[in-house]
Amino acid sequence: MPAAVICTEEFIPTARAQAAISGSPDYRFAVVPHPVGSLTPADLRKRAEAAIPQVIAILTGRSDDRT
Repeated sequence: MPAAVICTEEFIPTARAQAAISGSPDYRFAVVPHPVGSLTPADLRKRAEAAIPQVIAILTGRSDDRT
């Protein structure tokens, strides 16, 4: 089943390191602004909606320059 990882900007280095350790140094993931834990449901929805193009690019194999 296709899946896409979404992380905040704060965790880009960690996500890249985990991908490399797991043998997938070019693993792509979507990135949203940090933080998300303190957002209201409405603001979190806006962040999620903004990530949709990145997630679609990951799931379809299209190019996206964010990660």
